[in-house]
Amino acid sequence: MGLIYSIRRDGLTNLLIFSYGWCKMPKIRGYGLLTKAIGFSLVGLLLFVTMPGPAMAAGTPTHWVTVDSLRLRDGPGTSHEVLTSLFQDQEVTVLGKQEGWANVQAGDWEGWVSAEYLRAKVRKAVDAEFLRLRAFPELNAEILTQASYGSILSVLDEKDGWSRVLLHDQVGWMKSEYLTDPANIDPAGVPPTESTLIKFVTVDALNVRTGPGTDSDLLEILPGGTLVTVLEEKESWSRIELSGEEAWVYREYLSDTNADAVVAALGGEPQINQLPEDISTLLASSERLPSGSDKSSNSVVLKTAEKYLGVPYVWGGASPEEGFDCSGYVMYLFGELGVSLPHGAEAISQYGAPVEFPDLQPGDVIFFQNTYRYGVSHLGIWAGNNTFIHAPEPGADVSYEELAGFYLDHYWGARRILP
Repeated sequence: MGLIYSIRRDGLTNLLIFSYGWCKMPKIRGYGLLTKAIGFSLVGLLLFVTMPGPAMAAGTPTHWVTVDSLRLRDGPGTSHEVLTSLFQDQEVTVLGKQEGWANVQAGDWEGWVSAEYLRAKVRKAVDAEFLRLRAFPELNAEILTQASYGSILSVLDEKDGWSRVLLHDQVGWMKSEYLTDPANIDPAGVPPTESTLIKFVTVDALNVRTGPGTDSDLLEILPGGTLVTVLEEKESWSRIELSGEEAWVYREYLSDTNADAVVAALGGEPQINQLPEDISTLLASSERLPSGSDKSSNSVVLKTAEKYLGVPYVWGGASPEEGFDCSGYVMYLFGELGVSLPHGAEAISQYGAPVEFPDLQPGDVIFFQNTYRYGVSHLGIWAGNNTFIHAPEPGADVSYEELAGFYLDHYWGARRILP
């Protein structure tokens, strides 16, 4: 029987060839009829085991149900008969999809559900210093946010080297080559970050339970927008601070707060320079920025920075031979000019003299905050004409960038290291 099963796994053709070959074996002392009988029996057995029958197990569950009750139907459409209902967080295996419907295996049941109420279960972690979440699978697409090393996310789809992912409450695209199994992440390398300690509830009502599972007792329900302190994360659950009680919530319904919300929740002030009053003030001041002709100025810092355009981004890199990360790039080019700087955006932000935004000159170092971690976390060289040069991200090269969108939102300040 083990031999029959192993051959059947390879398909109908292989077993038919096997049976035919057995029937044609030479007759050995009157056993020819017996061998033929066994051969034809195998063919009959094959036809029996390949006939349609009850649903069989379909392997490891790949998706979760996202609503309280999801109808499982016998076909892809609301006109088909309801077989049963699936419950929230139930695990299912997707066998196929058709026009917005998913053919799923749920225990002993097989049927069709609306695909919009399923969420992929494939979880990955960021295997780079940081990784940008973009609106489309292109390097020049709008940046939605950034995730630091070790950040956990759900992969929804893959396309041409990109992964469509769910990161907290945002869906976008990341380069697949920088995502890995969470088990491969070194806990010692995960950067500390204040922004992930305080999170907020992203659904209208979030169940708080006594343990990490839907079978645990319900303690209370938190309304949407509630700030919570996360003490521990365990698989799909987060342990939160709740009047000294052991309290757990489903982690996908919590999102990182922005820096302002973290500061407000902690009741303190950030230990960083103040942002301009608002983005409109910053945009208005752009009229006083250096003109495009300043790109050809005599700034020795800018000319040195331009020498390394095209050098690839490498996490921890600090030379043109090995590649640059953002601070390694700035450290190296100033080192070439005789100025010794540390390797780190926040550390470099302590050097030189502060420069107000309207007074920027080519060669000044500009800094960004709260990009992939709390505080000063990125930097570049001001080039004039509302642009700067930097080592942007994994998979990209040292290049010019416009101070707009994501970067304008996260602008922190500037320092003049060389007069």
